[in-house]
Amino acid sequence: MVRALQVLCPLYIYPSDCGVSRDLCAWKPLYETLEANPGVQFTLVINPNSGPGDAAVPDSNYIAAVATVNALANVKTVGYVRSTWGARPVGEYQAEVTTYANWATYPDANIAVHGIFVDEANNTASTLQYYTDFSNYAHSAFPSDDTLVVQNPGTPLDQSWFDAMPNDVFVTFEGFYANMFNDWTAYTDSRFADTPHQRQASIIHSFTGSTTDLVTVTDTTAELTDIKYIYVTTAEDYNSFPTNLDTFVAAVSGTNAWMAANPESYPRV
Repeated sequence: MVRALQVLCPLYIYPSDCGVSRDLCAWKPLYETLEANPGVQFTLVINPNSGPGDAAVPDSNYIAAVATVNALANVKTVGYVRSTWGARPVGEYQAEVTTYANWATYPDANIAVHGIFVDEANNTASTLQYYTDFSNYAHSAFPSDDTLVVQNPGTPLDQSWFDAMPNDVFVTFEGFYANMFNDWTAYTDSRFADTPHQRQASIIHSFTGSTTDLVTVTDTTAELTDIKYIYVTTAEDYNSFPTNLDTFVAAVSGTNAWMAANPESYPRV
């Protein structure tokens, strides 16, 4: 099986006017990018209100927007839940996970999400059981082989985390582009060389490099480290689409094309 880099997009942009028309929809740039790149797989983190919100289902703009992206074969949606670095009460996060799971029962549109993105995750050994329990609950709420649970400590982890949650993906780098190759990242620290990078993700913000630099990022991520998921944005946060969205996705596509053309060099084991 050949490697293929995928996009993990923290989609914290409110879909204003998406319930009115596609042309007015704030997510229209995303729609166009998704449709123009059917060969690139995207995981979109849906985040109505730092979680699903208080209602059983989101508002009409979110319903229209989520249904639109769910109709695309190259998209998987997951719901955002914060964990407050392991301090959030269990009942609170379980209630939000359950709300997301119940979106699948909404009769008027396909707004189902297919897993959970656990934000504000901790990386200390004392919280390992908390996140193991969180993961187990998420998988029980989404009992499918297709379920994706992503934990986001944003820093490297030792092997015990991957062993405790064998079906989860971990964001092991979230930070400034300028810090990507500094010490103690999944890209540079030899202590983490043997952890399963294909179950890791990088979220890189404040990108200031050239198109060539962007290709270096995607090539390094997929070809040299075998990290499976990536997002690179020119913005400092995730509340707007990056100015480099199409260029970024083109870089991902180009990296994947190179690996597909040279499968013997990039096996996925």
